[in-house]
Amino acid sequence: MSEVLRTVRLVLHPVSMRDHRALLTHWTGPRVRRHLFDDRTVTPVQVSEIIEASERDFATEGYGLWALRPAAASGPDALPETLPGAAPGDPLIGVAGLSHHEGPLGHGVDVEILYSLEPDHWGRGLAAEASRAVLDYAFEVVGVHRVTAEIDPANPASAEIAFQLGMRRWRDGPAGPDGAAYFAADRSRWIGSSRIVDAIT
Repeated sequence: MSEVLRTVRLVLHPVSMRDHRALLTHWTGPRVRRHLFDDRTVTPVQVSEIIEASERDFATEGYGLWALRPAAASGPDALPETLPGAAPGDPLIGVAGLSHHEGPLGHGVDVEILYSLEPDHWGRGLAAEASRAVLDYAFEVVGVHRVTAEIDPANPASAEIAFQLGMRRWRDGPAGPDGAAYFAADRSRWIGSSRIVDAIT
């Protein structure tokens, strides 16, 4: 089993220390960190810790964080900066993945989906494309039973992505004490009508 995922327009590689500089630049961008890190600026040490935690999760749980890069493609859906091969070192345009997360209202630890994109790639459907690949992998390869998403109410675009993915407002925790909305997708109800992952082997 390979942990490299491919979609129509993206290649997703597990994050590694080779991505450190690109991740630091991406995550410290003011429009990205506003929703992903509650507007806090992450440090180089914290980026290293996030990468190390992801590598541990891949080793023990089978999932973690993926760096998003443009896939080699042609036609109207191709990204302008598409490069042959799409490998670490090519332009990083975002991150998507899964991590452990303390569930709302004391409901234990969940597997949470996370994603971020460079602002100049917003509005192209890439976050949904990457997230669907991650959910396909979580449910079909790893066998995760439920994946949740914590959505900042000030970020309606993320809520729209959750709905596009077939995630539902969580019946046990529609809103947490921080005002966030919680969504969930269950393996048994995974209703993605099209499978965008081209290869996971």
